[in-house]
Amino acid sequence: MSGQTGAHPSLVITGLNVERGERPVLHDVSITIPPGEVTTLLGPNGAGKSTLVLAVGGALRPTDGTVALGDADLTRARPEKVRGAGVAVVPEGRRLLPNLTVADNLRVATFSLSRDDATAGIDRALELFPELKKRFETTARSLSGGEQQMVVLAQALASRPKVLLVDELSLGLAPVIVKRLMPVIEEVAASGVGVLLIEQFAHVALALANNAYVIEGGRIQYSGTAQALKDDPTLLQKAYLLGA
Repeated sequence: MSGQTGAHPSLVITGLNVERGERPVLHDVSITIPPGEVTTLLGPNGAGKSTLVLAVGGALRPTDGTVALGDADLTRARPEKVRGAGVAVVPEGRRLLPNLTVADNLRVATFSLSRDDATAGIDRALELFPELKKRFETTARSLSGGEQQMVVLAQALASRPKVLLVDELSLGLAPVIVKRLMPVIEEVAASGVGVLLIEQFAHVALALANNAYVIEGGRIQYSGTAQALKDDPTLLQKAYLLGA
């Protein structure tokens, strides 16, 4: 699953603490997302996975710790600065602009790019999702759930990211759609992009991932290779129990 590891810097999250509503949610979380690889973050509902994505993406402010992409310090950066640095977030819940067409949803995602880069980004997204060419002038609200998820992913990819964070890719989707999306994640990583994949189905994520982390109770309980978790599923169970 390894790609071109020299293309982009790693996204390095170190000692991250995050509160929501004055309640501690993440405790000293450290994760590295290297370029050209898929890294997966597994854990039960409420473990802190989405909070991590929101904190890295700039929607939540950490109380401690750092987020860095190479030399760029993104700790507590606003979402537009995070996106401008090359970190694209695909949040849980397929957040699109429902009254805009597929074309306009993609154009919005490239607003900070030059015209040439925006065109190249959209072309690349459509290369990965040729199905969307036929739906290009269709409003987002008229699409199926699977098509909407394709647009959300295409939005992130059109911004030409160095790192892609994908939160619950398969949530609410039919298995055939999940099977369609997973090779895209693999191809994106192979192009040199670092991917963090948060996925409710561990076997789906581990089939793609090089590296794996397990979070429970807001703490990292396992850090190692995805292969080790595939070879010994009890490791995953033990990691969940450590946070109980």
